[in-house]
Amino acid sequence: MLLAVALIFCSAPALMAAPYIEEDACPQQAQQASAAAMTCGWFYPGETLAQAPVRLRFVVLRARPGHIDPTPVIHLPGGPGDSAGLGPEALARWRVWQQHAGWPHDIVLYDPRGTGQSRPRPACGDGAVIPRQLPDAPATDAPVTAESREAIQCRLRLGRATAEALGPRAQLRDLYGLMAALDIEQAHLWAISYGTRIARLFEQRHPQRVASLILDSMVPFTENETTALPMQLQGAVDELVRVCGERGCASTNPRRAVATLLARYDTTPPIITLGLRPSAQRRLTVTPYRLLVMVLLSTYEPGHVIDTVQRLERAVRGDPTALRPLAERLDAQANDPERSEAVFWSVRCALQPQLNDSVWQAAIARAPDVAPYVDAARRTAPCRHWPVPSLAPPDRHAKRSSRVLVVTGQADRATPPAWSDAYMARRANALRVDIPGAAHVPTLYDRCAQRVVAAFLRAPDIRLTPDCLSVRAAQSGR
Repeated sequence: MLLAVALIFCSAPALMAAPYIEEDACPQQAQQASAAAMTCGWFYPGETLAQAPVRLRFVVLRARPGHIDPTPVIHLPGGPGDSAGLGPEALARWRVWQQHAGWPHDIVLYDPRGTGQSRPRPACGDGAVIPRQLPDAPATDAPVTAESREAIQCRLRLGRATAEALGPRAQLRDLYGLMAALDIEQAHLWAISYGTRIARLFEQRHPQRVASLILDSMVPFTENETTALPMQLQGAVDELVRVCGERGCASTNPRRAVATLLARYDTTPPIITLGLRPSAQRRLTVTPYRLLVMVLLSTYEPGHVIDTVQRLERAVRGDPTALRPLAERLDAQANDPERSEAVFWSVRCALQPQLNDSVWQAAIARAPDVAPYVDAARRTAPCRHWPVPSLAPPDRHAKRSSRVLVVTGQADRATPPAWSDAYMARRANALRVDIPGAAHVPTLYDRCAQRVVAAFLRAPDIRLTPDCLSVRAAQSGR
């Protein structure tokens, strides 16, 4: 069976026809969410993949009925491997978001190649590849070791040609082709998290097509994801301590609670049953690495930290079922049917900078609470076994005229504000705003972040500071 899968997905993308657009009916449920106009359809870039024509699902949310915006905002999802979310329920949420955000442009949403509703969807096989989903194994090194093993298996199932055809070069071709097919000469690129890398690469290749960049929760090209892991997990633990110090928690030392559970679960990891219906229940073993990822995910949005600390305390007292909401959040991300592990590795391994041992040792040294549970990641880096052509980062010395808005959440532990510092220091025409109290990708949920973007889109040449910001925005030093 595995041989058959490998044969199916080894076919290289082939030139099929000229790119074109095919409009399609929008989901009925989504139309009930708002009276605003909306256009749905498919973009065919003119390539085949896995013996099927590539087609990307797209939706245009109109800012004004009966009006086509010549300079819309195009959304680039994160991940890598995440979709925009264009199913009926998700699209209904997008339309509510559009009303709240109040951005003065059409919004173009699309599922990148291999994700969401776009087709075809070459897959790694049964189950998700970690770090989204970890195996049921009590040994400390087992989760990260399994990550490398499962990545190798995924790569073998896909074949080299398919892996390359799901990578960043294809995403850049698709974005350019989509703009051309929609008659968009210039667009504002709104990228979140890992999508900020794709946006910056696109700007370097096609600067005349970019009216402005909106980079939310930037992932710089200098960061190796493996090296960043200790910092991200340590930052999540530090966030528990910070919030408890500011707002007060039942625990006076959440760091001690985490340490207690890590030591306990290293030898006797509990098993938590997920799902309400017996037919859909799953069992999740909480290894130390899983626990740390659960804590990190709990910091992605504001408002979860106090609850997380309380649940950790209950687990310390002998009730691991208190961790169920944290485990369900991890399980939901691991089994999200809209995202693609194949795209995740194909893009990440093409854009990941070389893993430097001295940088890794320094990262481990700065993460004392988590270091014993992630040290194996250095020896089992999956991209060693994922041979896709690397893609050079944008030329840091190139001068570009497009305006840039960098948005960061002050409480973001996944892509901390410091990750934007080097970019701001050398980029002219850049404005940065740190959103008070916000965590990861605040433009998706934070009203202040949305107001900042709306003001920037209306007057990108004016340094505006909406009153929702507690401090003035930091500006580029150039």
